[in-house]
Amino acid sequence: MLRLAVIGFGRRSASVIRTMQSLRPDLQVVAIADSDVRGVRSRCRSGGRDANIVSDECQYFDDEDALLACAENFEGIMIGTPCCEHSRIACKVAETGLPLFLEKPVAITHNQLNSLAMAFKGKESRVLVSFPLRATPLFSAVHEIVKSGRLGRINQVQATNNVPYGGCYFSQWYRDYDRVGGLWLQKTTHDFDYLNYIINARPLMLSAVTSQRIYGGSKPHQLRCSACTDRDVCIESDKAIALRGDSGGLTVPEAEDTDHLCCFSREIRNQDAGSALVVYENGVHLSYTQNFVSRRSAGRRGAIVTGHLATLSFDWTTEKIKVIEHQKSRVDEIEVCAEGGHAGGDLVLAGHFIEMMRGGPNPSTGLEAGIVSAAMCLAARDAANNLTFQPVSIPGISGEAPHRDSRVNEVVTTY
Repeated sequence: MLRLAVIGFGRRSASVIRTMQSLRPDLQVVAIADSDVRGVRSRCRSGGRDANIVSDECQYFDDEDALLACAENFEGIMIGTPCCEHSRIACKVAETGLPLFLEKPVAITHNQLNSLAMAFKGKESRVLVSFPLRATPLFSAVHEIVKSGRLGRINQVQATNNVPYGGCYFSQWYRDYDRVGGLWLQKTTHDFDYLNYIINARPLMLSAVTSQRIYGGSKPHQLRCSACTDRDVCIESDKAIALRGDSGGLTVPEAEDTDHLCCFSREIRNQDAGSALVVYENGVHLSYTQNFVSRRSAGRRGAIVTGHLATLSFDWTTEKIKVIEHQKSRVDEIEVCAEGGHAGGDLVLAGHFIEMMRGGPNPSTGLEAGIVSAAMCLAARDAANNLTFQPVSIPGISGEAPHRDSRVNEVVTTY
């Protein structure tokens, strides 16, 4: 039996554990620490939503310290707490030396990121960061093509994330800025990770802007549709959602009740659109843009990679890759279909963490990738707030300072 301990047992943790158990039925959750330990117990009792996930002998704790005191009884630990707690708890887990499955983002402040890097110095490979996009079958095919040299020397990457379920960031718990750190850290951390993997160089600096023209407003923060005087005319009300049959993420998918917190509340700080321009040490530059008001088939997540010899484009929503040759009349279209969460990426990550729990190496994304991605997101947040270029400060990364390619244009940062 593989014994897993979980700190923060929410929907995401439960989903990943189910995926792990589909690969390894003898994996059992033997300990859970959660601030809502009473609610977790209820969900895990016979007949509860998560009853089939945990061991009958599972121990429950209301804080992580009591759970970690029993660390010798586990083969691995998973952290699925709110984002603001990821780094603090991970630093405690570092002392155990156990394999750690850490949800993204790994940190939401510069201080948290520095502490995390120090705690895991020399042990970065003991952490598997939950970055399923780079593990998807579609992206694996993309990476193979890029790595083969078929595109030639790459000079630019253009990436897009138009989120068709973006309402969840304005009406559900994700809207709590202090818990999630904003949508650069909540969402872009995935995208920067796979893009870094394509570009294969260290990010030097970036600029970013955001817009908040749709969501947010003047309504009370705790106002629900059912109590709002604008319920009959608001296009995002529970009544409007019931008529059109698509909430765009404003409500929990499996919930029958479409009543939800007002997405036009005055305390919402999440942007409804953002864009970043990133300069890498090898001379490649990346343009990245995200939008959270796209709906239905307007959703898109992928990138265009332009090289001297060919252009490659891919999109997780269509599950297609296209390669256009520049020097000859050839266009290849490839379809890569996958089942499971995050386009099949969750299944791959689950298998990787099982391998780590069995004593094997980390075949996936270690903590270093999570630190780099979070550092970029923090730089984007600072850049958007200050309307400047920001250096990407990456704590704990070994090696010499990045060498700047002589062909990288000087970036003027004085306005």
